[in-house]
Amino acid sequence: MIEIRNLHKSYAGHDGPVEVLKGIDLVVPEGTITAVVGPSGAGKTTLSHCISLLEKPTSGEILVDGRDLSHLRGRQLRSARRAIGTIFQHSALLRRITVAENVALPLRNLGVVQHEMEDRVAELLDRVGLLHKANAYPGQLSGGQRQRVGIARALALRPRILLSDESTSGLDPETTAQILDLLASLRSDLGLSIILITHEMDVVRHVADQVAALSDGRLSEYGSLPSLVADQDSAVGHQLLPVSALPLPPRFDLALELAYRDGAVDPEWFTRLAVDHGIRLALLGGTVEARGDIALGRAVVGIHSEQYRPAIEALDRLGIQARLRDDAARSTTHDETPLEVVA
Repeated sequence: MIEIRNLHKSYAGHDGPVEVLKGIDLVVPEGTITAVVGPSGAGKTTLSHCISLLEKPTSGEILVDGRDLSHLRGRQLRSARRAIGTIFQHSALLRRITVAENVALPLRNLGVVQHEMEDRVAELLDRVGLLHKANAYPGQLSGGQRQRVGIARALALRPRILLSDESTSGLDPETTAQILDLLASLRSDLGLSIILITHEMDVVRHVADQVAALSDGRLSEYGSLPSLVADQDSAVGHQLLPVSALPLPPRFDLALELAYRDGAVDPEWFTRLAVDHGIRLALLGGTVEARGDIALGRAVVGIHSEQYRPAIEALDRLGIQARLRDDAARSTTHDETPLEVVA
C-alpha cells in the first residue's frame, strides 16, 4: 500500500517559491489501481516525480507499507526506490541493447549474479508475452511491445508499487486495451498498488478502481469509479461517462438526468416503468457500460410533469437516481412542485 500525506512541492520562481502541489492526501490500497487525472498544469507530472522519488517533496510524507520514503538520502534512497517500479510514456528503452538486456538493467545495476538474472529476465518476458523477442532490439518491436518490455523492466526488482506515467499515450485502442488488461492482471496476481497517471478517460474507465482528480495542485475529487459515475454532482463522473442528449420533444415538458446508483440495475428498467407504472419516457441520450459484473449508466430522458413524482420514486426503487436537468431545478425535492421549471 502507498499512502501520501499532506504532500507539498514548490519550485523557485522569479518572484519567490511557486507551489505546484498543495497538500495532497491519497491512499492506494494493495491490489488496486488508482488513476490520477487532471488538466495540463494540474500537478500530475510533479506528483509522479515525487512518488517515484525522482524529486524530493518540499514537505509531507510518502509511505510504502508504513515506511516514509520521502526524506531518505543516499544509499537508503536508492534502496527505497526498488519498492516503486515506473513505466514511462515512451518505454525509455535503450535501443542499442536487446530486449533481454533492457529488462536486465536494474538487476545488473544491483549486482545480481548472471544465472539468477537470466532466470528473472526470462520469467518477466514470459509474463508479458515476449519471451520469443528476448534477442530482438527495441527498434524491431511495435509500440505496444516496447511498452510490455518497459513493464517487465519495471517489475524486475519486485516492487510493491507500480507507477504508470501516461504509458498508453499514443497507442492505438486495441493495443491500449491489451496493456491495460496486462496491468489489471499484474494488480491481481502480484497484489501491486498501481498508480495510473493519465489524461485519457477511456483508460480510466477500463481499468481503474479509484480515481483521484487534481486541479491547481489540489485533490478536487477522489472516490471509487462507480461512486463517481453515480454522483450527479461529480465533474469527473460526467467526464468518465458523458451523455449527449437530443432536444426535449414538444410533447414532453421536463427532462431528467439519470445515474445508476446500484451496479445491479435491471436492464429492462425502461420497460418496467411503462408496463408496471404507466410512466412514459422519451430516451434522449444515454451510455451504459459493463465493468465486470457492475453496470455503469447515465441517461437523459423526457417526461410529462404530472408523472414526475411517481417516476422519481419508481426509479429510486430500481436503483437509479434522477433529477431535473435544468440547473435551476436541481434543488427540487419530492415535496416541491417542478412546474416552475417547465420549459
